[in-house]
Amino acid sequence: MSLVSIAVATTMRRRVGTGILAWLGGIGALVAVAHPSSCPAPSAEEALRAARDGVRWIAANQTDDGSFLYRYDRARGAVVPGYSYARHGGTLLALEQARGVGISEATNTAEPALEWAIGELTDLDGDRAAFGPETGATALLVVALVERRHQDGVTTADPLLERLGRFLVGTVTERGSVVATWDLATDEPVVGSRSPFFTGEILWALARLHAEFPAAGWDAPARRLSQYLVTERDDAEGWFPPVSDHWASYAFAEISAWPADEHGRAGLDDAELAYARRQAGLFGVQARFESQRRPDGVVRLTRGPRALTAGIGTVGEGLGGIWRLGATEDGLAPDRGAVGDRLACVASLLVDRQTHSGDARLDGAWFRQDVTQVDDAQHAISALLQALPVLQARS
Repeated sequence: MSLVSIAVATTMRRRVGTGILAWLGGIGALVAVAHPSSCPAPSAEEALRAARDGVRWIAANQTDDGSFLYRYDRARGAVVPGYSYARHGGTLLALEQARGVGISEATNTAEPALEWAIGELTDLDGDRAAFGPETGATALLVVALVERRHQDGVTTADPLLERLGRFLVGTVTERGSVVATWDLATDEPVVGSRSPFFTGEILWALARLHAEFPAAGWDAPARRLSQYLVTERDDAEGWFPPVSDHWASYAFAEISAWPADEHGRAGLDDAELAYARRQAGLFGVQARFESQRRPDGVVRLTRGPRALTAGIGTVGEGLGGIWRLGATEDGLAPDRGAVGDRLACVASLLVDRQTHSGDARLDGAWFRQDVTQVDDAQHAISALLQALPVLQARS
């Protein structure tokens, strides 16, 4: 296929996709009256309590070696086998975020979890280190370690972060895309491997590294990655509908706070801002749609079953990043109130759906169809903590 044909096909796909999304949006507007949302905002105290209970569930079910109970089926009373390094890193991040708001149970849980992660690292040539073959797992370990630095007030150099960061830089291609899987035995990328979320995760990790160590050059690969993400990623990698990328939301909030570089550049550029606006729309629609779902009745048939808690949590995390962006980017400031409303709505859903039974294996978890995973708790806790400033401001 010629370059002209590729360009035409890409343009047509965008137009068709835009038309479908507009049609779906119109249908959504027509049924909004039949499906009213229900999101009474919780108090900041209720949201904080739910986050603390989620941390307690993780702590109560943590294994002796520091890893987490990954999946549990309460109908069978059984632990379901499986594990994910990426979700371990994400849960470690949620625990460090919880430490930041004074949830004391997070400290004793994070310590062995971090020790387990460090024990699972693979040393690679060139003084690099990877946390498992999924590149996004290394990125999430980096953001968790930076969060830990913030909570502990550490400002000194960190050789471990540098080793992990050098590995991440190697996953970013000249185009700006990222490799999703790394062959640790051969120390080579798995060509063509892609993930809808690792791009945003690695972007945030590099953005955090630049904020921590601004003279080390982490910003150049981050900027290259960011431009690919906002202008090409969904089309180039075939993601449709467009990826609802909460990790990119975190990343852009980080980038927006960077000091000006040697060229006087600061904040997000026009393409990044436009992407953030589109993401705000996606997150907002998802929050409203979920708030209209019911466990039974006609709405259960028309709206489908309730989403996984992990999915609801990521919507809250994404809205939290956009809400913070609204404080630093004038182009997003006018919508900040509406974004805050949607974020409070997500917090309402999470508070309402948490389990309280008196059983340590269940209490504080979020179940869907009798199953919960650690990433349900991870994303729910992070989303609730993202909502705290909004809820506190409205109390």
